Amino acid sequence: MHLSYLCSWTAEPNLNTNHLFLQAANYLNIKGLLDLTCRTVADMIKGKTPEEIRKTFNIKNDFTPEEEEEVRRENQWAFE
Repeated sequence: MHLSYLCSWTAEPNLNTNHLFLQAANYLNIKGLLDLTCRTVADMIKGKTPEEIRKTFNIKNDFTPEEEEEVRRENQWAFE
């Protein structure tokens, strides 16, 4: 794989490509690529609210308001 492709891939991450590379790197046990893909996904999450993360990764919020409040209480430090 050419380095310029990886550089452009990390500059403009695409969720489908990220998922594919992440799975391939994990399956093939390619540590450098796995580290890069994990860092790219972490950068996609960094600084976002839970709602923004759900939208980015197309995750349905299946918590009831009560369950969500309980999670927030248990993990208060993460919301400060």
